[in-house]
Amino acid sequence: MRAPLVLAAISGCVIGSDRYQRPRDLPDEWLVDRVRVLAVQAEPPEAAPGETVAFSALVPQPGVTDPYVVAWFTCPPTDAGGIGFGCELPEPSDLDATDPEALAELGVIGFEPFLPPSYTIPDDALDGVDEAARGEGLYQLVQVTAFPPSYLDPDSAPEEIDFEEVEAAYKRLVISDARTPNRNPLLSVLQVDGFQIPEGSTITVEEGQTYTLSTTVAESLVEEYLYLTDDGLEEWRTEEPYVNWYTTAGTLNESLTLYPYLDVGWVAPERGLTGTFYAVVRDRRGGMAWITRSFEVL
Repeated sequence: MRAPLVLAAISGCVIGSDRYQRPRDLPDEWLVDRVRVLAVQAEPPEAAPGETVAFSALVPQPGVTDPYVVAWFTCPPTDAGGIGFGCELPEPSDLDATDPEALAELGVIGFEPFLPPSYTIPDDALDGVDEAARGEGLYQLVQVTAFPPSYLDPDSAPEEIDFEEVEAAYKRLVISDARTPNRNPLLSVLQVDGFQIPEGSTITVEEGQTYTLSTTVAESLVEEYLYLTDDGLEEWRTEEPYVNWYTTAGTLNESLTLYPYLDVGWVAPERGLTGTFYAVVRDRRGGMAWITRSFEVL
């Protein structure tokens, strides 16, 4: 287990504010041309005290030879709205522990590929919270940081974090006693011009041609749920999912589609390229899921 070593290496890095790209230098949001954290899923996305939540992340790594390492942390939000700015990393001197329970006390809940991420909600997480607030829930931040395997070695780790190499994202886990707790949505298929691409298969497309990409959200997981209004009244609402689209090559004519209209246009890139489509669905309540499929251009 090498989690303490890599966390110490990251903690020793200095974040340089001059390393951010300017807006005009940024690629299109839908283009996956580098390592990115596109989505973070909690299963379940809304849980009660005492439950254990498993986590997964969609982290494409185009052009990467040595797979990135992904570290997971958890912490309370830094403001009442549950937004926060991510979790503060443990001090290197605190990272002597090598077992999951001791790491969890430091906020470390996963270290892939060595330790799958999970978090057991404390039994007293909602103590002192009134009944209405228990139904609405509190937030717990979960931060994901992906970095090159070279960061495992403190002797070779850079003195400043290279923001073109390290990617970070965070998710808000809902802790509640809700009567209608959220479940993750599901994308059941991904189609190209109506042709369904089976999992593990690669579709062949023609250079420069325009295709229609589409997906389907499982209707049984577009949920009705109880919502507490500002007046303290409960009302039934229905989720309004949306899908973010990404690709490693070619051109998307839009990157966001609203349920139930989930079609986008895509122009295939030059001949000889291979790549991946990514579709990520979010239900606006913290639930999400994704589907990926491969293509090659002839």
